This record gives sequence, C-alpha cells and structure tokens, in this order.
Amino acid sequence: MRQLLRSILMLVPTVLLGTLRLYSLALSKLTGRDFAMMVRERIMDEAVAQKQTASHVNGSGSSVDLIIHTPNSMCKMRADTFSTKEPEILRWIDSRGGAGTFWDIGANVGLYSLYYAKTHPGRVVCFEPSVFNLRQLAKNISVNGLSQKIDVVPFALSDRQGFQSFRLSSETEGGALNAFGVDYGFDGKKIASLVEYRTFGMSADQLVSLSLIEGIPSMIKIDVDGIEHLILSGMTTVLAHPDCQSVYVEVNEGFSEQADQVNDVLGRSGFRLVERTREEFTSNQIWVK
Repeated sequence: MRQLLRSILMLVPTVLLGTLRLYSLALSKLTGRDFAMMVRERIMDEAVAQKQTASHVNGSGSSVDLIIHTPNSMCKMRADTFSTKEPEILRWIDSRGGAGTFWDIGANVGLYSLYYAKTHPGRVVCFEPSVFNLRQLAKNISVNGLSQKIDVVPFALSDRQGFQSFRLSSETEGGALNAFGVDYGFDGKKIASLVEYRTFGMSADQLVSLSLIEGIPSMIKIDVDGIEHLILSGMTTVLAHPDCQSVYVEVNEGFSEQADQVNDVLGRSGFRLVERTREEFTSNQIWVK
C-alpha cells in the first residue's frame, strides 16, 4: 500500500518533468538554442547549492553546528543523522580530542573531520580517495571556514605503495562501499563496482617516514568498508609511537581475516579494546593505550 501511494505521489512530478522536457525541445527547435540543456543545468545548479545545518549537543551541553552541502538524498541523510547514526564516534572525539592531530581515514563528506576541527584545537588530516566524495568534502571544509585547519589527502591508504584499482559501487556523492586494491567489500565478499579506475595509494608509515605528513596522530578513525586491516598493517610504526593514543575502527567480525588482523596489529601495538558497539553487520571498536 505504501509503495502504491508513493508511486501515485511521484506521478505528478514525473508528468511535470516530462512536460517540461517536451516544452524545452520545442523551444530548442524554434530558436536554435539548447533550452533542454539550460533547464538541466539550472536544476543541477539549484541542487548543488542546497545546504543545511547539522547540529549536535555534546557531553558538556554545548551545541555544535556544521554547515553541510546536501545536493542529493545521500548527503542529506548524512546531515540529518549526524548526531544519531554513530553517536559513539562523537563521544569518543569529545572525550579523547585535544591538541593532538586527528586522522579521519575514509572521511567521506567530512562530518567527523569538521566536528573535531570545530571542537578541539588540534589539526585534522582526512583521507578520501573517491572523486565523487572529494567534491563535497572540499565544499564542506570551505563553507565551515576550516580550510586552514583541515588537510585533505586525496588518495587511499593501504599496506603498500603504488597504483591499484579503485572500485566504486556508486557515482553518488556521499556514497560508500568502495574498495582500493582488492575486489571485496566490508564483508570480505566480492564487490560489484559501477566505476573502476587505477589510482595511487601508500601506507601511513611511508607517508610519515617520507615526511609527507608532519607528526603522529593522537587519534585515528578508520571506516573504509573492507580494508581496515590492511591500513592498520601499514601503520605499525605510527601505532607504536607514544603520541598515538586511540583508534576507532569499523570491523566486520564475520570477516575473520579482517577481524583477526585488526586484533593482532592493535594488540601488538600496545592498544586494548575498551568499547564495542554492534551495528547490523559490523561492530565499531574503540581501542586505547
């Protein structure tokens, strides 16, 4: 019944769009100008300009407001659920953040990077290789006035250096479920990719040893839907450093290779698991020294 009602409600805008398309084609034939393209560009420009405020009241009772661009339903969902989707991340940032650097690996459109930068004096380095997400990430950093506090690394982290295939399950800005250097997703099963191209990646230890990034992060968030264990394996030197104090990582415990390697690397680096929050398919884990 709900699906039928939705179909009926969508009929009106569908008819209006069809009528507008026919009208544009008729004008184009009469004038020799591409009115259909002009209409499409106008609609796209209006969508791209949409933004809203995402608010969160932190543990001390202070309200933190972020301005988020919402050109599509995915980005709007992320803005709408910012305070409720994974509140344990926000509590972790509130309790552990400070003057140290925060690494946001798998930053997407930047919600947690923005939150850390707005609530703590430390700098932020966010890693996001998706060309579709980078556009919104850059816009969100800029509109919040944080361009001088957040550094963007536009390539992937892994356990080795070089060009590898990057598989994206969607072209949607704000989307997830992508895979770098492997053909599987968050559950260890083969991922269906809509877009695929080769891009550069390297390990975090290489980034630091080559002085491409200054300093060691005090906090690291890793949520990349599949290769969390490979990223951790490529940052053992970073993890062992005394300045690195806490890691938040998403783990699929049904993907035994990933879960076992995460436990092994973090345990050998001096971390202990202090919190595990279960989601539908994964668990969000907080590790501290």
